[in-house]
Amino acid sequence: MLDSSNDLLETVKQAAYEAGALLREGYSLKGRIAFEQKGASDFVSYYDTAAENIIIDCINSAFPDIAFLGEESGLTPTDSDYTVIIDPLDGTSNFLHGVPHFSVSIAVTKGDELIIGVVYQPLLDEMLWASLGTGVFLNDTPLTTPEPRPLNEMLISTCLPYHAKGDCTTALDQLAALMPQVAGIRSPGSAALEIAYTSLGRFDAFWSQGAELEFWDIAAGIVIAREVGYTVTDLTGEPYPAHWNSLIAAHPERHDQLLACLTSG
Repeated sequence: MLDSSNDLLETVKQAAYEAGALLREGYSLKGRIAFEQKGASDFVSYYDTAAENIIIDCINSAFPDIAFLGEESGLTPTDSDYTVIIDPLDGTSNFLHGVPHFSVSIAVTKGDELIIGVVYQPLLDEMLWASLGTGVFLNDTPLTTPEPRPLNEMLISTCLPYHAKGDCTTALDQLAALMPQVAGIRSPGSAALEIAYTSLGRFDAFWSQGAELEFWDIAAGIVIAREVGYTVTDLTGEPYPAHWNSLIAAHPERHDQLLACLTSG
């Protein structure tokens, strides 16, 4: 039985640390990791599955009735109002190639509402976390809303489509609309981490439409971005869509400007 959402938050954070420790171990192999291909440009390794199992076991031991939605294990439904949404290794392709940009991403919903988000970068030992109404923290340090930069100074992150996944035409149109107006666009390869990084001002905004993001890619980042004061919607401007087919997270003073630019075509 769930007695406290704070207890659940602390357990989720501990699960992320434990999964991250395994990923650090795997990353030390520097690209010499066996993997399987789930689909076109969609890879899974021992570390994806093992990290997800660590997270499930850690949380399930404290909250045995809770439900899970994991990238690797799928949906494990229960009668609980709470569901833990897991991307155990967001940025698998980076991880497999020895690129030091990946994360553990865990979110929790109560009913249809996102209430907890935790994104952990194990190589930097940086955990960005938030729960509904309590703000955002980097490890133990509370964060405030980053100051908005003018459009021509903004560094924006995105997820781009790739082999057989996503709408390349839409992504190219959006890039063409933004490139002349901003300071830079990056696609580092871990959506969870990049959305969370907006809370630090490392990126001024995140958007994606052409890429095919799953809910476990974005759920924790949505909680974190909202709790730091950013506006998060899909690219129709809907803040709570039934399905997240697109996403934009930006400072409220820049959100509508960016949204108009991205949808002007």
